Amino acid sequence: MKIYLNGNFISDQDVKIEHNDRGFLLSDGIFETMRAYDGSVFCLEAHYERLTKSAKFLEISFTITLQEFKRIINNLLKANELNDKNASLRVTLTRGTGPRGLIPPENVNPTLMATAFPFTPSTPKPSKVIISQIRRNEFSPLSNIKSLCYLDNILARSDANKKGVDECILLNTIGNVACASVANVFLVTENGVITPRLQEGALPGITRKVIMDLCKANNIPVFEQAITEVDLMKAKEVFFTNRLIEIQPVVEVNSKLINGGKVGEVVLLLQKLYKNKIINSFEKNEKIPFA
Repeated sequence: MKIYLNGNFISDQDVKIEHNDRGFLLSDGIFETMRAYDGSVFCLEAHYERLTKSAKFLEISFTITLQEFKRIINNLLKANELNDKNASLRVTLTRGTGPRGLIPPENVNPTLMATAFPFTPSTPKPSKVIISQIRRNEFSPLSNIKSLCYLDNILARSDANKKGVDECILLNTIGNVACASVANVFLVTENGVITPRLQEGALPGITRKVIMDLCKANNIPVFEQAITEVDLMKAKEVFFTNRLIEIQPVVEVNSKLINGGKVGEVVLLLQKLYKNKIINSFEKNEKIPFA
């Protein structure tokens, strides 16, 4: 397997991260997860913009242009013989190496790594979830950034796994729904589709925005608002979104069936609209040629 690391494509067995890289020592970094369909990355520009915005907020140097970023991704897919296949990709950016201590060093060279793996598409299975006892800190600026610090999510998801369910939903410090361990949360109610506001601790997911745009374009009322645990348990339908699972229906929360344990009509419609969005997106855009 070939990995992109700081300007070079090298074997995964030859990859070396410095012992004093702050991403390794302090989780001082960010990442993006992307998905390629037949070699084309969906919403690549949006992922680049979020990575750039997060790097700027954290004052991590990131000077690669969008055109350069596209070439890196496409060449990475080609190097792994995935340029015409389905794949998952991850881009990791750390502040780079530095001396001991929390204060970021000056004139540091960031570490940029990108990986690509084969991905087998499948229809997301209806999931059973629990409400985690771990709370999402909506006051932390990291709640709106894909930072490398994922221990809360790991602990929450591990607990869900031990309890025999597929996922978990994290509430924030005042008890409102924030997110799942690796996904955004949506509810379908009598008034339409709702999802937590970013102020509740939700990540500004790329797929989240695509779903909201699809709702608006197809006259499906969609709202960002505070969602209580009561709202969650009364929902007609519940579903999760992220880049890899796309739209995953939730049929049980804390042992309570949602929509009688069946996938709802709105979820089925959005899954269809999402697939069409992907197809139309690639028909209108040419891929960046390999360098």
